[in-house]
Amino acid sequence: MTPSVDLYHAFVEKVPILEPPDGPLNGTLFGVKDNVAVEGRLFTAGHPLFKDRRATVTAPAVQTLLSAGATLIGMTETDAGGFGASTPQTINPSYPTQIVGGSSGGSAAVVAAGYCDFAIGTDTGGSLRIPSACTGLTALKPTFGRVPNDGVWPLTPQLDHVGLIAQNLKILSLAGTALLKPSMKEGFVQPEHPLRIAVETNTAKFFDKGIALELDEIHSTLGSCGHTVERISIPGRENIAEAHGVIVLSEAASIYSDLTENEKNQLGKAAKSALRHSENLTPDILEAAWEWARAVTAKLDATLSEFDILISPTLPVSPPGKDARRIVLAGDEVPLVVAMTFLTCLANITGNPVVSLPNPGSTLAPKTSFQLTGNRGSDEWLLDVSIKLENDLRNEQTAR
Repeated sequence: MTPSVDLYHAFVEKVPILEPPDGPLNGTLFGVKDNVAVEGRLFTAGHPLFKDRRATVTAPAVQTLLSAGATLIGMTETDAGGFGASTPQTINPSYPTQIVGGSSGGSAAVVAAGYCDFAIGTDTGGSLRIPSACTGLTALKPTFGRVPNDGVWPLTPQLDHVGLIAQNLKILSLAGTALLKPSMKEGFVQPEHPLRIAVETNTAKFFDKGIALELDEIHSTLGSCGHTVERISIPGRENIAEAHGVIVLSEAASIYSDLTENEKNQLGKAAKSALRHSENLTPDILEAAWEWARAVTAKLDATLSEFDILISPTLPVSPPGKDARRIVLAGDEVPLVVAMTFLTCLANITGNPVVSLPNPGSTLAPKTSFQLTGNRGSDEWLLDVSIKLENDLRNEQTAR
């Protein structure tokens, strides 16, 4: 399975295969995004400035998987510093004319190409879920704090999450269960079946028509499977996305503040642009963003006190062409990164766990990806339920 030739420019560096210890992940291969430290391996975070930097420690998340018996095959490409959503240097193995997504695009590519079973990435606004949607894979963004961020080159420490992209939900659940820190379940009480499911409505026509129709079908199908399913809206999606962008720029500016101008000029293109924009932020703008963040967290908590799961599309539009820089969203042309993170950034603000997966009943190519958001601390349960709901959708589709 380990590639002799990197056909997709997905690897920063390949790693010699070592004999793993015994554990639940024996026989599985994985890659690691190049902003997550592995001792002795490249740790560039995609920046030309750090092109020769090597890690001196191994991040706890990586060590956990190694100790569980998984075998590391290499470090994977990323948008520089995590600022982008396309990983433009990497080809999408599943759909070569479309973006691979980002910023964990290399992690998605090595899995989609069949080089490994799963990969570690980071997710600050959707950076695991976006590439998984673009390549037809599954992803886990855990509850904030369930996986340590130690050994990760940060983008926005209060929003950064270490998680996984995998070939399928079975592998995602196996690796995710090994990765999660058990002591941080926060007293989650497992709901009883049938589930109470909220399905997001197409507020202000933000979703492409095909995606909206498939969401309608998911609502109908899960209802006929015996679950209690209701449609709800998430108000202020535009404000949530704007608040997320302000918070990211503010914290990223602090991370890079000690660099000289010459060093900043050696960062990735998207990073340099973002840091220039951060100079326009004022204390009032930042406080307004955090007010929105607190309000939307309270709103999602209230929703998940009435429902067990919120289902939304992962992307509001189909994955765009690999050369796309701007996307039409609800009639307006917006930057690619804004459109790609429009629906995913909510859970980074709130810290809730999310599993994203392709809709097994989708007729689109690539298949529509949707995300299941659960209560904080419900990660293991959410992984199990994702498998059950995938089976419900597949079986009902087969029956029809």
